[in-house]
Amino acid sequence: MHATSAVDDLTMTADGYELLRSELDMLRTDGRREMSERLREARADAPFDDNPSLFDAFQEQAQLERRIAVLEDHVSAARIAEPTGNGHAGIGSLLRLRDLETDELVEYTLVGAIEANPGQGRVSVDAPVGRALFAATAGDIVNVACPRGELRFAVLGVETLAQPNRKAA
Repeated sequence: MHATSAVDDLTMTADGYELLRSELDMLRTDGRREMSERLREARADAPFDDNPSLFDAFQEQAQLERRIAVLEDHVSAARIAEPTGNGHAGIGSLLRLRDLETDELVEYTLVGAIEANPGQGRVSVDAPVGRALFAATAGDIVNVACPRGELRFAVLGVETLAQPNRKAA
């Protein structure tokens, strides 16, 4: 195993890419405009050398610019995953599963690492559950080794989610 940069392989869904681009666009326009106004107001509050609100505004500006830089890196390194469409799970697939221990029905969408949100059922293909489900097909039994024991799922269905017709820049 070798060390890689966080942006070496940013494979993601088209929806994830569009969310990154829209956040970046919003921060470049509205975010910077609001920050400029905040700095202008803080400068008017007190002299430069005794102005805690100006110092706070500079800190916020630095955070804003760091977030913009990170998003720019992610957008430039992004690679939109092509939907599999062959019945095998891949990035952008919705899987319907039955937990074989609890008999609970669950749905997971496989996504790239930076768009994962397990609470919303968006599982990274780099996470143990995502790795186990990657390339699964309906009818498969999938075992996932976890710190608290093994999870077992029956794959009931794999659906390729529609992808917007946009390409990463």
